[in-house]
Amino acid sequence: MKPRTTVILFGVFLILLVFVYLFEGPLSEKERSKKERVVELFPDFQKDSAVTISVKGPLQEVTLERTDAGWEITNTDGFFADPQLVDTALQTVALFKQDTIASKNPEKKEIFEVVPGKGVEVLVTAVDQKPLAHFFIGKPTPDSFSSYLRKDGSDEVLQTNVSKTVFLKDVESWRDKTVISFPVDLATQLTLKTSEEEITLELDEKGTWNITQPVKTPAQQEVVKQILTTLSSLKALGFADDYDIAQYQLDDPQLTVTIILKDQVEKRLLIGKKNEEKSQYYAKNQANKTIYLIGKYHFDTANKGLTDLKAEEKTEVETKLESADETTDVNEP
Repeated sequence: MKPRTTVILFGVFLILLVFVYLFEGPLSEKERSKKERVVELFPDFQKDSAVTISVKGPLQEVTLERTDAGWEITNTDGFFADPQLVDTALQTVALFKQDTIASKNPEKKEIFEVVPGKGVEVLVTAVDQKPLAHFFIGKPTPDSFSSYLRKDGSDEVLQTNVSKTVFLKDVESWRDKTVISFPVDLATQLTLKTSEEEITLELDEKGTWNITQPVKTPAQQEVVKQILTTLSSLKALGFADDYDIAQYQLDDPQLTVTIILKDQVEKRLLIGKKNEEKSQYYAKNQANKTIYLIGKYHFDTANKGLTDLKAEEKTEVETKLESADETTDVNEP
């Protein structure tokens, strides 16, 4: 047989092999039917319609309620839940599929721990307490990568790759740990105030940070950017037990950081005394009453003096070179 004929026959064979794979594999009638049968566990669920999320475990129960100010944790002193954690929980419910069935035997519900008192019961409601989703998450599967789940009112126990920890959290774990947040590129003024000095830095038209008080001098750009970047999404490591600002030295803070944004919105962070046991610092966003604990790194990053912030003075040679470059730029056609 000629080599060319052999190549042609081999190519035809490969094409036939691909067709066989497609129609007997992913595109087979059996596979298509299987995929068509996979439906959402809660097909009418819309996360934007949720107004309450109740999570009841064997030892604890937490309820979140949507308000104009955010998701509030009920039966607390006005604590709010982390919006990202809430969104993850609701998105998880929206993606539940009714595909892998582990059991249809009602007598095995206790074995899989998808019953009240053993599993984690989750109820999501809309206005007027209308249920949007009601289910139980039981014990993990043997491989520990999945959990068993049962929709309330059904005997079917499903296997899902969701961990119960998405829903089962104590109050402190649910709490929003955002101390202060702002877009770094909108900051135009930064003030650092301690008992010894007050330093103000401003962003000029060229996008350069300069110290304007107590002296006028260029600032170290990277140091200023590091302060702003660190504070722009500052998360707490924990919380104080109460709101006694005097107890945590927040009535006379050792460091006050004020950031002014382009729209003249002011962000102010107060940092009080150190928790020696945890090597953390008590801090407070002036806009709310919550007292947080932040890391030593966060404090050290923001606690900069005039010497730390001043740009290094240029040598006479560097100054002459810069002047020469500017003159060249001006004279170029």
